[in-house]
Amino acid sequence: MSSLEVLEPIFKLIPEVKSPVHREDFNEKLKWTALILVLYFVLTQIPLYGLAPGAIDSFAALRAVMAGSFGSILTLGIGPIVTASIVLQLLVRSNLLDLDLSSHKDKSHFQATQKVLSIVFTVFEASVLVLTGNLVPIDGSYTLILILQLVVGALVIIYLDEVVSKWGFGSGIGLFIAAGVCQAIMVGTFSILHD
Repeated sequence: MSSLEVLEPIFKLIPEVKSPVHREDFNEKLKWTALILVLYFVLTQIPLYGLAPGAIDSFAALRAVMAGSFGSILTLGIGPIVTASIVLQLLVRSNLLDLDLSSHKDKSHFQATQKVLSIVFTVFEASVLVLTGNLVPIDGSYTLILILQLVVGALVIIYLDEVVSKWGFGSGIGLFIAAGVCQAIMVGTFSILHD
């Protein structure tokens, strides 16, 4: 019996992206990967409503690697997913969680737990960013609105990652990191040329 079976009622409440019923061909995978990539770049352009002007990005050096876009609903990027994955890997490798990742059932419990933890870390990280003043609302009445926008953006990233993993090429995390790094290189190159 898996040590995570007690969480099965929670797993059933969380929606999941279904795997394709037939094997996807190259063009179908390419289409899904390109669609998710375009959607990711569109989402990086949606600003946070209620954010005070002049907010400073304290994590600018990590922003491309965390696939986030400061001041947009994707400010958290892949941070919650990566944090959840690291915590679970540490728990499994230290045998605090008794899981055999070669077993299909345990692997599915691991992935479901990772999604639950990602959601928990999403709420935690969004709250910390806003309540500690890293993302300053225009006034106090926008605090909850900012947190909710960050949570929604991170939840979208969690599900986009799942779509890429099941319908596209590779993992969404890798795709978003590559997109963020490429975007940073392009912006940096053109800003040097502009100066």
